[in-house]
Amino acid sequence: MPARKNTTTSRKNYYNWGGSYGGTWSTGRATGRAYATTASFTCNSPRYNTVKNECQWRMGSYQNVYTQFTGAGTTNWSPTIANRWVKYVNNGYQVYKFTQAEFTRHFGTQWTYGSTTATRRYLARKHGNCIKDVTKGKGNCWLIAATRTPTGRPFHNYNWK
Repeated sequence: MPARKNTTTSRKNYYNWGGSYGGTWSTGRATGRAYATTASFTCNSPRYNTVKNECQWRMGSYQNVYTQFTGAGTTNWSPTIANRWVKYVNNGYQVYKFTQAEFTRHFGTQWTYGSTTATRRYLARKHGNCIKDVTKGKGNCWLIAATRTPTGRPFHNYNWK
């Protein structure tokens, strides 16, 4: 006579974590262990908005710095400058990236050929001392490091991709 087949659900089903933390919980028949009965869960509670926003701008800031070293073309950054910009994100600064067209639309055409020091001073006067650093990046883009979200456009409605 063949061995008796285990009729309880498999261990995999006891820990059915198909996505993030499941919505409803049940217990397994044989062991009494709890497992998630749904495979997906979206956490839309407003209590997590602060954490989600911080994760979003940190990932966006790292991505903005990361794009300076990837893809076709060359970067005009030295390793020292690259380390400085990564440290900005590590220390809680937000790094915004604007194309040349976006930058001139929001801040004026006079900065197309101006120095980054003069540009930083102008932005600090316009948006406050939260502007830490400004530099030209790869592909003729501009990167701006800010200690907190500056007030006014284009910062308050910036899309962290």
